[in-house]
Amino acid sequence: MKTKILKINSQKIEPSKIKKAAAVIKKGGLVAFPTETVYGLGADAFNPQAVAKIFAVKKRPLNDPLIVHIAEKKDIFKVAKEVNKIAYRLIEKFWPGPLTLVLEKSSLLPEIVTTGLDTVGLRMPSHPVALSLIREAKTPLAAPSANLFGKPSPTTARHVWEDLKDKIDLILDAGKTEIGLESTILDLTRRPFSLLRLGGISLEELRKIIPEVKLCKGEKVVSPGMFRCHYSPRAKVMVVEEGKHQIEKVKELAHKFSRKGKKIGIMVKEEDKSKYEKFRIKVLGKGDDFATCAGNLFSLLREFDNEGVDLIIVEGIREKGLGRAIMERLRKAQGI
Repeated sequence: MKTKILKINSQKIEPSKIKKAAAVIKKGGLVAFPTETVYGLGADAFNPQAVAKIFAVKKRPLNDPLIVHIAEKKDIFKVAKEVNKIAYRLIEKFWPGPLTLVLEKSSLLPEIVTTGLDTVGLRMPSHPVALSLIREAKTPLAAPSANLFGKPSPTTARHVWEDLKDKIDLILDAGKTEIGLESTILDLTRRPFSLLRLGGISLEELRKIIPEVKLCKGEKVVSPGMFRCHYSPRAKVMVVEEGKHQIEKVKELAHKFSRKGKKIGIMVKEEDKSKYEKFRIKVLGKGDDFATCAGNLFSLLREFDNEGVDLIIVEGIREKGLGRAIMERLRKAQGI
């Protein structure tokens, strides 16, 4: 198979390109497409053979359920069994957008999508290309991130190509994604309501509507992103938590592993970049600019990998808002 790449302007979408992508979906193929979070790898959610290809291509464990994407709120009931009042409030506030809700699944949805669970993660993306593709395909799309399992998620079409080249049918290339981190996942099927994955919607935002929402500490995989080691580049990752002596600790680690012959890369906050003149660095963003840091995170991890770095040392940032999701990704990247 040779993967086709179609450049597409999200501000002026060419219907012919969307029709080509939708035709691939209808025939049981796989299409990588942009969302506001990261690039997704889509298949017809009601075609179990097509969904099975997602697991095979990504080398994804068969106990890691997929998120289903819809383009119209009325299509919830094609996938979910019922929707409670809290779900409706969240949908009204955050959809379309980077919030996935875990609900009881419809009996019509193939078990492979939810890996045998009686629940389904469901979201409505806000990216115009994603919405156009889903509408034209006339079916909800099962769509995890378009990368090899466990690797940093793709925020550009090039990232998709690097991981999945010639294993999928088509990539819709609309440039870099806006948020750069995956969607927040909230389980509404049991109380207390649990935040299963931090993401584009912050814990603080959710608590304005559901004050009692809790961060999930469970080990059972009931949604994507719950494996202990995830989002990992080939290089080893070490995170130095934010604090008074953070820069000194980062330098100490860099010198220590350099003496052992390791090739070191350091991911730093913009305000600290002048402190590392003798080191190979990449700037994540200003420490309080969480949106920029989120948008750069996965790209920088991939860049260091492409440069053959053995160890990536990262300056941690403050855990507030989107910063909490960034730190969660970094801890998973180092296997914590």
